[in-house]
Amino acid sequence: MNLRWDARALQDLREIRKYIAKQGSPAAADRVRKHLRARANNLRGSPLMGVSSGNPSIRILAPTRYPYRIYYSVLGDEIVILHIRHTARQTPDDLGL
Repeated sequence: MNLRWDARALQDLREIRKYIAKQGSPAAADRVRKHLRARANNLRGSPLMGVSSGNPSIRILAPTRYPYRIYYSVLGDEIVILHIRHTARQTPDDLGL
């Protein structure tokens, strides 16, 4: 399956990295970014591993090592990463496709 990152998700990755680098260290920020990219890449082998959300076309990949949820859609043979959000934040309601 193809994996595509929506512009919003790419911006999320940049903002997460920037925040962690400022609050912690650039090395920690890079570890989190690499982990999130690897988690998204794992969807290629199991695109339905995330749970369904309130929107039937959006799935949520639960956090593992770091407290971030990955919101994505499966569209034919493509997985689209829509948004990445810290678990301390409320679930977004503006993820319509």
